Amino acid sequence: MNNLVSLLKITFINSSGINKFTKEKSKIERNKAIFLTATIGFSIIALVSTLIVYFKFLAMGLEQLGLLEILLVMGFMASTAMILFTSIYKAQGILFSFKDYDLLASLPIKKSDILISKMMYLLFINYFFSLFTLLPSAIIYYKYTSISFIFFINLLLVFLVLPLVPIVIASIFAFGISYISSRVRHKNLFIILGTLGIAFFIFFLSFKSGDLLQDLIINSKSISEGILKIYPPAILAVKGLTNNNFLYILLFIVYSLLVFSVFIIIFSKSFNKISAKLQESYKKANYKVKEMKSSSQLAALVKKEIKRYFASPIYVVNTIFGPIMLIGMAVATIFLGEKVILSIIEVDIIKEIIPVFIIVVVCGILTLSCTTNSSISMEGKNLWVLKSSPINPIEIFKAKIIMNLILILPSVIIADIIFSISLNLLLSQFSWLLLISIIYSFIVPILGLIVNLYFPNLNWVSETAVVKQSASVLIQMIVGVGLIAIPVVIFIYGNIVNLTIFLIGIVIYEVIILIVLSIILNTSCVRLFNKL
Repeated sequence: MNNLVSLLKITFINSSGINKFTKEKSKIERNKAIFLTATIGFSIIALVSTLIVYFKFLAMGLEQLGLLEILLVMGFMASTAMILFTSIYKAQGILFSFKDYDLLASLPIKKSDILISKMMYLLFINYFFSLFTLLPSAIIYYKYTSISFIFFINLLLVFLVLPLVPIVIASIFAFGISYISSRVRHKNLFIILGTLGIAFFIFFLSFKSGDLLQDLIINSKSISEGILKIYPPAILAVKGLTNNNFLYILLFIVYSLLVFSVFIIIFSKSFNKISAKLQESYKKANYKVKEMKSSSQLAALVKKEIKRYFASPIYVVNTIFGPIMLIGMAVATIFLGEKVILSIIEVDIIKEIIPVFIIVVVCGILTLSCTTNSSISMEGKNLWVLKSSPINPIEIFKAKIIMNLILILPSVIIADIIFSISLNLLLSQFSWLLLISIIYSFIVPILGLIVNLYFPNLNWVSETAVVKQSASVLIQMIVGVGLIAIPVVIFIYGNIVNLTIFLIGIVIYEVIILIVLSIILNTSCVRLFNKL
């Protein structure tokens, strides 16, 4: 037990960055940590407040129909789907590809303790997602009912055990993918394709969940029966919360703990074997010396970035999802036309502003497809190799930016062409769409690289901590969304009369941002890189 507590303590210190507050001597680094904490706190408050408003409006309609418990159903099912969706590709990096495996395996620590510490880390991450899904719906449900305050005690118990079963399911998928991939030649490719396949399947189910839930409820004798068909454990939690029945809550807790415990017992027996196997790499036995080829410095750096990118499944899965989704959305408009657009925003819009909406969607997806927001951090302790080489830092920056452009630029051009054909856009509309999205394609990698240089994480244990949980990733996404939000707010509240002038203004706005970011990258960011 002492070993498990120590592992959890170390994991918490490494992942939370608490030492930045308590032991960091540099005032600049301490201020960065404070700024990051304030940014995260503000983002959480803003998102939870938005969701509370959404559920409040939803509750008004459900109250008239006498179906308020659907709020809890939606919150519970959304939490379960979110946990399952994110854990599918988080489990791979946290459970198997963690950097300190050799160290932990050599210590006199039980395999089950190592596994539990990793599972608990995954559990705490998913508590964060549950805050945005289960909590807002539960608060609104309590406000619109006369249920007693015991509801919140039961809610806390449900909240604590809710992620257990979805995490087990996600870990089994990750285990299967990892185990099979360890026996094939191109294991990273298998992991990437397998993880993406499962993620897209869950994404498709989530997209259809509204219709599925509606059909099940309509064809069922009660809401409870409909929930039971989707996810049986949910009926225990929802009944326990709506009726303040502790027996149902207890059954839900026992069920979740039992599934989690059985998984730990069985899985811990193969944990070391699969983890050790994944540390191996495939090597050709028939190596032959061939003619050596040379290339320019920049070309060599770009090749290095591409190899590093595809060597990390979690890196690929976390960033390639956006371009694939963008092309998939564009292809969907070929068959469904404007219905795809209307189904996303759920309101009717006039045809003239559809190109504006597409611009927002394309730029929004690009914000989520940034590789440079963690590319410096991904160098880790090998950064000294780049710094000790006779290479201008600008060339290193260019290579990382080009890598990101290789990922997103082709998908943007292809998607824009498909959108213009399927939605019958005018040549002028297509031109604006292509120009604005291409300029933003350059803004995204430069912004990500700047943020990562200001907030690097070179002492990571798992690549997951860099790609999904680092400060630079969060800040880049927030700033990226903010850059998009400014013209959107102006468009909504600015009483735009001439759409062409507005689009010209957006181009000028993006060009100014691009110039400013380029200046920062070529000046202060060079100094930051040299200090790393």
